[in-house]
Amino acid sequence: MEKTRNIKVDSPVKLIFVGGFLGSGKTTALAGIAKRLLGLGKKVGIVTNDQSDNLADTVIVREMLGELGVPIEEVVAGCFCCKFEELIDNIEKILVHKPDILLGEPVGSCTDFVAAVANPIKIHYHEAFRFAPFSTMVDPDRVRELLLAESESNFPEEVAYLFGKQLEEADLLLLNKIDLIPEAEAQRLVSVLSGRYPEKEILTISAREGTGINKWLEILLSGRPGANTVLSQIDYDRYARAEAVLGWLNAAVRISSEELFAAEEFVRALFTDLRESFKRENGEIGHLKSVFTSGGKSLWVNLTNLSSDPVVSGGPLAMLSKGSLILNARVQLSPELLEKIVRDILAAVAEKYGVKQEIDDLQCFSPAYPNPPHMVRESVDSEGKSVGEAS
Repeated sequence: MEKTRNIKVDSPVKLIFVGGFLGSGKTTALAGIAKRLLGLGKKVGIVTNDQSDNLADTVIVREMLGELGVPIEEVVAGCFCCKFEELIDNIEKILVHKPDILLGEPVGSCTDFVAAVANPIKIHYHEAFRFAPFSTMVDPDRVRELLLAESESNFPEEVAYLFGKQLEEADLLLLNKIDLIPEAEAQRLVSVLSGRYPEKEILTISAREGTGINKWLEILLSGRPGANTVLSQIDYDRYARAEAVLGWLNAAVRISSEELFAAEEFVRALFTDLRESFKRENGEIGHLKSVFTSGGKSLWVNLTNLSSDPVVSGGPLAMLSKGSLILNARVQLSPELLEKIVRDILAAVAEKYGVKQEIDDLQCFSPAYPNPPHMVRESVDSEGKSVGEAS
């Protein structure tokens, strides 16, 4: 590790990091937490994370919180674990604004966060920071698909392994999206999670509707130390294979037309046609997300599996003649095929709606083998001292 920086703060900054698999709702949840913290008079900053530039999450968070004066930075070209120094760089940028609390969202394919990020921070910067309980967001569909194998999935076993490790290292498990399932099903899934992870505290929330957020926030602000569950073992080859099965696409596209067109209808059609193309290729969706911005306003669209319909938030946008589209796709396809499908469908939908599409930037790849530069696989307390072997 490079020479420890001299990070000075008036009082320790609380770090609230929220993990979870792709599409679990982390961005919406963090924005909701941030708004509540601002309402309590707290000063807040946010660090987002992605494997590439043009991250929809950063645009969404800035749209939701930018006007409230929340400083937002992003770590790109790798996860927090593998880009530790860049994470500290961005945290330092936010510290200029003297926040009370800093929120962070690791990339959705990340695990081993406590050993690779939290423990090094605790050891080298314990005077500057205090970790709140580390929360992992859980989508009910992923529990049924990857934990219980109750629903059909094209994901290989390695993805289920990664998902399980994300649950294993959490202090808090948050069953999200309970507004989309019956109460009895939510109770059943909580029972399943409790049986698999009896030492975890489990909450049910709806990040979109705000249900359960206040109880969650109460725990985060309780002073209870967090990021304490270090994975006792993890097979990095299986972890790497889980990431490598996903094609990872980020694109920035300019949309324009001589005639007015409906942006929401355009993006819905784009998502629906992409879903059907992925389905034909057995390309399971990890997450498909976009932000369409025009005239200072945005709408964002999410799709998290092959059997769902696109969900639209933000907006609404009036009929317009131009805008910008950020598109993020994490799909179980080769990068080459994923890029071809996205380019072809984007062109076809643009032709159908009589609009012109110009791709300013498009990156498509599979994530590199995870190689965190710092790893502390033992329990570390808030003062940076070892308290024994990993649990």
